[in-house]
Amino acid sequence: MMKWWLFNEQDEPNRSDFPALQVVIFTLIVVIICVVIRALTWPGDKHVDSTFFSQSIALPATICLALGSFCMTAISSNRHYDECRLEIAKKRKNELKIYANHNVIIAGWSALTPMEELALSMLKLEGEFPLAPKTPLKIPRQEDFEFTANEQLFYRLLTPLLEKLKASNYPSFETALWVRGGDASCAEDLRRTFERLGLESDRIEYLPECPDYSLINDWIDKARGYVFNRLLVIVDMHDEEGDSKSMENASALLLTNNHGKMEGEKPVYLYRPITRITDLEITLPVYLQVKPVSAPKTLWYTGLSKVEKYPLMQGLDEAKLVANRLELETSFGDTSAGYRWLALALAADAVKYAQGDQLIAASDSNRLDIIPLSSRLTDPSLESLFVDYAQPWHWSGLMGMFIAFALVYGPTAFTDAAAKSDESGEMALFFLITPIVVFLGLGIALTRYISTKASEHMGGY
Repeated sequence: MMKWWLFNEQDEPNRSDFPALQVVIFTLIVVIICVVIRALTWPGDKHVDSTFFSQSIALPATICLALGSFCMTAISSNRHYDECRLEIAKKRKNELKIYANHNVIIAGWSALTPMEELALSMLKLEGEFPLAPKTPLKIPRQEDFEFTANEQLFYRLLTPLLEKLKASNYPSFETALWVRGGDASCAEDLRRTFERLGLESDRIEYLPECPDYSLINDWIDKARGYVFNRLLVIVDMHDEEGDSKSMENASALLLTNNHGKMEGEKPVYLYRPITRITDLEITLPVYLQVKPVSAPKTLWYTGLSKVEKYPLMQGLDEAKLVANRLELETSFGDTSAGYRWLALALAADAVKYAQGDQLIAASDSNRLDIIPLSSRLTDPSLESLFVDYAQPWHWSGLMGMFIAFALVYGPTAFTDAAAKSDESGEMALFFLITPIVVFLGLGIALTRYISTKASEHMGGY
């Protein structure tokens, strides 16, 4: 599992253009001086020939360009170091964006609560906004002695999903089940309910504790690479004879990576959650930089302590995100384990009702989970890593070429024709190739050294 962190903001490299004008002016000044000096020292009885131009123009200009290349090698070394650091930081951010963009699809969902169309009321689209303690807390029971209480509840919860679960896109699925106060025998009640509905699950796993959103993380990882269908059933009911200040609820969610879209239906993408946050002030800014949904419209939150709630709200305020914020406890009474999954079903309803992208925050024991939903398959908008610039080895190679030209052409400019004819071709070839190879090799070694140092200074990333 990838950790949610980014490098600190890196300094922008100095990307000023190559000082061509300065180099040209400097070279012209040197050439003019050399021309004047050579003109004053040129033998009076000798005609001006190519040697004059070689000694006063070609050779000085070549040496100036070699010096300029040397200076640019040093300057580009500093830039290359900064560019490497910036590239590493961008690469990490891109990787985290891709990771955050992993998703599964909520193909179908169902929620059972004491109130009908709860999401519409919470979103103030229909009905009266529910407020505790006026909100009813218990789901009405049905008297049917032929089936157990769990079977009756499972039947009511899964009936709205029946068409989806029987669709050809989901010929087989596995089920994860949690029931408050239940045990492994609840899995048998669910299996009998499947038979009653004409369904069959490959495997039913009973969860001893109500899962957090890290379960979604695990399932997203498993969904990468092969067909994945999972049904999650969460039943958060009270003892019938007991008294509770939280609302009973049950949720069922069909998650898949093989969505079969029906007419008039929009998919609900469930993106990778960030889970078990204990350092919210550090982690939240990172998450907001790489989040897969750009402008969530509603935040559903439950179970947050004061040390989580207020930093979260402040972080969202600073980012100017999520103006509509709904706390489940305000409407449903005291927090309960199943609320996080009820919030997921309600947020999916909000997406279905075209209420924009949604964000859910849920916490247990000061470990915060955040998960986004959207009707859109978003683009992670990766930052380009390519920057076109001359690296140190480019300039050192160019310097080697100028030095090679000076070594080959320089001596001939100061010798007569007879001496020139005595020079061997092998020697000229040696002076031509050796500087280029040496300085190019040194430049490549310098470039790699700088890249390695930049990586080390970025923690070896």
